[in-house]
Amino acid sequence: MNNQYSVGTLMDIYSQSLSSSLDAQLINIEGFYFDQEGKLYGKVYYDRLTDKNKRNQLTIQVPQEIKSKLVSKRFYQFQGYINKAQSIDNDSRLKVYFRVTKVLKLEKDVQLIDKVEYDIIRERYDREFPSIEDLLINTIERKDKPRIDIIMGENSTSKDDYSNALYDKDYYEICHHKCSLSSQTAMLNFMNSYDFSETDLLVFVRGGGNGLEVFNELELCKKAIELPVPFITGIGHDSDVTLLQRVSDKSFSTPTAVGVFFQSTIDIHKKRQNALRDKDQKMEYAEQQHQKDQNLLRDQINSQQKQLRNSWIILVLLVLIIAGLLYILF
Repeated sequence: MNNQYSVGTLMDIYSQSLSSSLDAQLINIEGFYFDQEGKLYGKVYYDRLTDKNKRNQLTIQVPQEIKSKLVSKRFYQFQGYINKAQSIDNDSRLKVYFRVTKVLKLEKDVQLIDKVEYDIIRERYDREFPSIEDLLINTIERKDKPRIDIIMGENSTSKDDYSNALYDKDYYEICHHKCSLSSQTAMLNFMNSYDFSETDLLVFVRGGGNGLEVFNELELCKKAIELPVPFITGIGHDSDVTLLQRVSDKSFSTPTAVGVFFQSTIDIHKKRQNALRDKDQKMEYAEQQHQKDQNLLRDQINSQQKQLRNSWIILVLLVLIIAGLLYILF
């Protein structure tokens, strides 16, 4: 019996049943290993394994002595067994882990980015790469409010996450759009039907957790870079950068970081305005000082001219007096 399985196959098996013939059996599994940089818990680390197409992922339990030999984002074949949790997750599903007992192989020739993804990334870099910060500031300095469309999950708290970091909301015109961010079809429907003629910037925000593999869908990423507006992402995962993040005009690891960026942009604008006001005040002061200096100089010249006139008058009078005296005497 073939005991080699992919991540997707295992997920399919255990999504349909709480038990399987694979229970308690040693099996082999392959995929891209991602270090979640967590703490040791119960003598194992909880990391992640993703299949080649990056659409399925599985939490793996890695003992400390094995983890020290692994490199994140490399393709491995592991041996181990299924380990089921004692609790149910928030979606009423049994938590299934793969307990790694041995590293069978490191596939150095398997690349995290395949040719199709590479072509999409290259297509992204073939078009203009705008400075999002300059775009927003230039719009604000024209006395306009940048129009920002934000796509977020239907039951998401991402609005609070980014909004709490953005104190000066009045500088922007922000429209929120609820959409299933676990469905490529839902996001494509929105992008295909929405009128972006008034939009300055599109934003995808989503917190961490499972289901981020949808942002690796090629059709979704291709559509996003074909939009007539720039877009940024605030997708909550540091260790695994999705394809949509790679092709975005600017990428952040969390919705909160998006809010921080929007606020920092306003702060830069305020600093510029303050600097301009300071410059204008200094120029106005210099002009006033220059005018005072000119007035002082004019007053000094007028005073000296007046003194000179008075001196001439006195001199003429003295000459006339002397001439009169000489006339009388002689």
